[in-house]
Amino acid sequence: MKKKVVINIADTHSDAQDSYSSELNVLGTLECFEGGYELIYEETGEGLKGCVTTLQCEGDGVVTMTREGEYTTQMIIEREKRHLCHYMTPMGEIVMGVFARKVESDMSENGGGLLLNYTIDINADFAAINELKITVKPV
Repeated sequence: MKKKVVINIADTHSDAQDSYSSELNVLGTLECFEGGYELIYEETGEGLKGCVTTLQCEGDGVVTMTREGEYTTQMIIEREKRHLCHYMTPMGEIVMGVFARKVESDMSENGGGLLLNYTIDINADFAAINELKITVKPV
């Protein structure tokens, strides 16, 4: 059963020259199923506005992030593994590697948290370290 939830997303992004953080609160849905859960929300931040993001968490340490809209991607974020992912932008397609250092979750049907810490590389060259701290509460 899908529940309406408030999703808080705290994002930290660091590359070789700079670091920035942002925080976003959105309404979305949470659906729990045996062995995992799915979060769905519409992006409201600059640049991604109107995109729909789905985080599907399965098993221990695997998250699939799918984004649909002007920016489209399907990123597999799996603890201690590197995956190649395609990222479509209005300027063209980027192929990037994603390596997760941490994937931690304590989500239940009543909400909880998800922590993702991962690096991104483009053409095997370091691009950034990202950390997402997602907190989910029922409406």
